[in-house]
Amino acid sequence: MRVYSHSQLQTFETCPLKYKFRYIDRIKTPIEESIEMFVGSRVHATLEKLYKDLQLEKLNPLDSLLEFYRAEWQKEWNPGVKITQSGITEQNYFDYGARCIRNYYERFQPFNQSLTLATELRLSFALDSAGEYQMTGYLDRAARRADGTYEIHDYKTGKSLPSQQILDRDRQLALYQIGLRHQWPDADRVHLLWHYLHADTTITSTRTPEQLEALRQSTIQNIDRIEAEEKFEPQKGAWCEWCEFQPVCPLWKHVVAAGALPPAQFATDEGVKLANEIAETKRQRDRLDRRYEELKELIAEFCRQQKIRVVAGSGVRVSVKEVEQISLPEKGSVKRAELERLLRKLDCWKDVAGLDIYELKRALKERLWPDDVLQQLRPYAPTETSTQVTVRRIKENEDEEL
Repeated sequence: MRVYSHSQLQTFETCPLKYKFRYIDRIKTPIEESIEMFVGSRVHATLEKLYKDLQLEKLNPLDSLLEFYRAEWQKEWNPGVKITQSGITEQNYFDYGARCIRNYYERFQPFNQSLTLATELRLSFALDSAGEYQMTGYLDRAARRADGTYEIHDYKTGKSLPSQQILDRDRQLALYQIGLRHQWPDADRVHLLWHYLHADTTITSTRTPEQLEALRQSTIQNIDRIEAEEKFEPQKGAWCEWCEFQPVCPLWKHVVAAGALPPAQFATDEGVKLANEIAETKRQRDRLDRRYEELKELIAEFCRQQKIRVVAGSGVRVSVKEVEQISLPEKGSVKRAELERLLRKLDCWKDVAGLDIYELKRALKERLWPDDVLQQLRPYAPTETSTQVTVRRIKENEDEEL
């Protein structure tokens, strides 16, 4: 059994194939760091320094921390850091990170709310008594208040601010709470704190023993699903835009490769040509389908006016017939569910083989049930009239349906 983390579980839930690429195949990709990740790492390092120095009774002034932040930024900055937002510069992001640090410092100084026990603490723990389901993770800061309450702190540098309800369901810090109990067995009272630094907001949540037990069991089930997985199908979504595995993913491999070709090679690429041809063919087919439906209406109207049923053409004959059909609610709709309940209530379910559509239509058409039953079913099975058009090619002594 492998050792799992919240990130691994989240990756599998987002895209099983990405999980396989990253954690099973361990495919190496060109290291490319987004500017958001870069800012987050520099801010975390600065707050880590703040609390590590406090453990040695040194309180850094804000200006000193901002200088440390600047030095870390300059030391770590490299051309591989990716800025995707148009019109936003490196300086804009630097100032954004500085604002995060300033907000936190001004809100919590002199930082005596609790005693810091560890920063960037690695937790390793088992979810079961046999030790088969192993978890690991790093929490930003662990602390303890004077009343014995433990705290798990998480620093967020993103722009979004989730609701209390969302964080009350958060898995990551709740798993850390389970791990914290392994580290400090007296951690009975634990507060989970998310610091949304740019919004200058801290949100706190707690978990009951029952909630932690439910989380433990559901996490074990998630691990079992991963262990039993064989296909690892790709899952397309907004996350694809930032995925480092696009060059090897079956959903993106050709898109990425073709996009890197010079215009002349792009136009002659076999896949590009096939995609263009099928797209054009579909456009033509859709146009013809629309025209075919228009012609069906025109020829049906012609037959009604002329009081005829067959129209002769050059080597073809077109037959037009008005057909009455029973229409039933679509599968999965509310009315379909109501119909199924009514059939059971009327003791007709067995007659239609568990709602076999053809059997139900036959029963209604041939009036196999009493009139009062048919009356109750009629609102769910109205009769509609449609036009049936048949085109036949006329050959000598025979005809052939088109």
